[in-house]
Amino acid sequence: MKKLFTLLLVISIGIVAHAGGKYGYCKLVFVDGSSRTGLVETSLDKDVRFKSSDENAPEKIPSEKIKTVAFLKEDGKTSAVEYDYIKVYLGWGQKRISDYAWFEVLQRGTATLYLRRTEMRGSIYNTTTAGFLDYYVMRDGEPAAKMISNVSSFNNNQTFHAKAPLYFADYPELAEKIKSKEYTWKELGTVVRLYNEWAAANKK
Repeated sequence: MKKLFTLLLVISIGIVAHAGGKYGYCKLVFVDGSSRTGLVETSLDKDVRFKSSDENAPEKIPSEKIKTVAFLKEDGKTSAVEYDYIKVYLGWGQKRISDYAWFEVLQRGTATLYLRRTEMRGSIYNTTTAGFLDYYVMRDGEPAAKMISNVSSFNNNQTFHAKAPLYFADYPELAEKIKSKEYTWKELGTVVRLYNEWAAANKK
């Protein structure tokens, strides 16, 4: 089975087929603050294949040098989807930290909301697949993102109601609304937005 962190884009962006894979129009933002725009192979892993133009041969860029991969819409200017190369805390206890991997950015702010999509197949004889959505948040300066929700086939609010109040504890009113189940995982985007608005107002 392929590594869980390997991402294949299935969204509607400007994608063209090339030998070796599919490429999307993209802006790379590097950890040193510089950037490059061109074509990037849409399968992201430990290396990113980049072409400055259709005619050029691809070059391998180590992902550790890149902060963000922003795939562009067909206008070539607006981001359709962005991925950050980050670490996450592992397990329920969230004490161990993973290696770097690519995570989809859903919302940026004081706390940035990330998504990892994974798919698992029962066996080589069973074509049934199960999809999982794992949501993480991370503030600037934190060493890794923390999971605050995961969605599978049942009990989707368990992680959200247990972990989100802890992460947003510095905003007690919001944390209490999560604990009292006023918000569910379906309002995760709203929760992060409200937190970021509060943090901006309080200059967090």
